[in-house]
Amino acid sequence: MEFVEATSALTARLAAGNDDLAAAGAICLAVEAWKHLAGEDTAWDRFGLEILNVRSTFYTHYDDVVVDTTVPTTASTHIRDAVRELVSQLARYHDHRALDADSALSERLDHDAAAQQLRRAVAALA
Repeated sequence: MEFVEATSALTARLAAGNDDLAAAGAICLAVEAWKHLAGEDTAWDRFGLEILNVRSTFYTHYDDVVVDTTVPTTASTHIRDAVRELVSQLARYHDHRALDADSALSERLDHDAAAQQLRRAVAALA
């Protein structure tokens, strides 16, 4: 599957509902984009700092999640837009989790912080 196609599929899954596996896949693709595009543009470096922090807080137990896709090799506008949309949707996922009244306050605050970090990551690519 092509990278942009994979980001679109995961964006749609996240938009459809509370999908923890899609969220893990989204963080996986975001990290892959950062790993392959950092250095070309400092925006990707700033993006990566935010993404890595969210990954270390929420996604370490999903290390075995792999999205079978090509890797981006150049930072085209099309790839940047796809990654921004994916991470924006992931931020909305964490916003939703932050409002879950069945979760402990500390967990809700962690999700709120993650959503803010993800929005900063998106802003770095704007």
